[in-house]
Amino acid sequence: MKLIVSQELKSRLGNAALNGSIIAKDILAEIHRKSDASEIVRGTINYFDTKRKKTAADGHTKIKVVFTACSKDLSHENFPDKGNPQAPWFKENRTDMEPATFVKCFTSLPDYSDQDMEYFANCICVDSRVTVKLYSTMQDFIEAYSAENYSTIAQAGDSTLHNSCMRHEETARNAADFYFNFAGAQILIATDAAHNILGRAIVWPNARTNSTDTPITVSVVDRVYYTHSFVHKMILRHAEEVGITLRKRHNDYSHCADFVVMNPVEGLDADPGATLALHLSIKVPASKWHKRGVPYMDTFLSIRVARTENDKLQLELTNWRDSNRIANCQSTSGYAVRERVVCPACGKLHDNPDRGLCASCYDKMTEQTLLGRIIVGKSVKYQGRTYPADLIHKGKPIPTLVLYQQTSKLFGEN
Repeated sequence: MKLIVSQELKSRLGNAALNGSIIAKDILAEIHRKSDASEIVRGTINYFDTKRKKTAADGHTKIKVVFTACSKDLSHENFPDKGNPQAPWFKENRTDMEPATFVKCFTSLPDYSDQDMEYFANCICVDSRVTVKLYSTMQDFIEAYSAENYSTIAQAGDSTLHNSCMRHEETARNAADFYFNFAGAQILIATDAAHNILGRAIVWPNARTNSTDTPITVSVVDRVYYTHSFVHKMILRHAEEVGITLRKRHNDYSHCADFVVMNPVEGLDADPGATLALHLSIKVPASKWHKRGVPYMDTFLSIRVARTENDKLQLELTNWRDSNRIANCQSTSGYAVRERVVCPACGKLHDNPDRGLCASCYDKMTEQTLLGRIIVGKSVKYQGRTYPADLIHKGKPIPTLVLYQQTSKLFGEN
């Protein structure tokens, strides 16, 4: 007798093989052999199929796939349904099997690693080819973050994608604006055949090392959010294939400085696979940013003020904290947590958000009267607000005021 396999199982194995499962690929090769079933699988077991076990979750369904097979001896004289071609598919004649048990039914397959077995068990739950691509437009960010675009199914465990605090419409749009316009990031997106989102990861193409003697430019794939754990691995594999140099060593929000080298980096003395502890910074083109707030940041959690070679002030994202930090970006409120204030007059940092100006500039630009403090000298109106004239030049705010206005939006102000 030949090996009998349902169309659904063949489909799942085919897609699992396309999605990177070596076990699925090997089993398909066994199924396509023209040998008798007794030479391929153990005992009299045959008529293989799959069964989905569903659990309702918030906004999606958790699915676990188990395998089923007929373990009865169909030719035995006492088999009650002998001669009935549908008998092997009757529920009472079938046995449920976990993925590992199913794999061990095949006599010629090798012993697989626990990682390969876990990948197969997770991969078989998605009956679709998964595609991973690197995207770079704001609309791509919006689609990847919006929960309405997520796959309606996920693994039996936790789906980090469906639990993301940035999945709601308003936070998704603000996160997209921040990443695209403020931070200049890209995004890796995994989709199924119906274009549902199964995973995403922010990519930082131009991070710089701050813990080496000479700054080195590296690209970084940030924390991966996924519906199934094999999608996490597919995203990292694609990131490596397109030349991204570093990935997070731990897929979480707390190990911000630990990385694994995926591709060689000129100037960085580390081979692929090496683990490194690095302080990284990203110069951000904040001038295009128009929304308010900040998404929850897994790695580049701090915003700091730095000086350029021309002694101009600019903002940087970093995975570390120092005295120049102005904001912490690990809040689920949709806004940053203020740590210091940029003076709109001189650009120095201070700790009084109620006043705006640092103590020195405050004393120079205002004076105390019976009616309270007033601006010394001329004042001008700009966008409906009154400023000391020194902060507005030729009808436009000076660079330090622009920086103050930009940073105010991080906290939902201005």
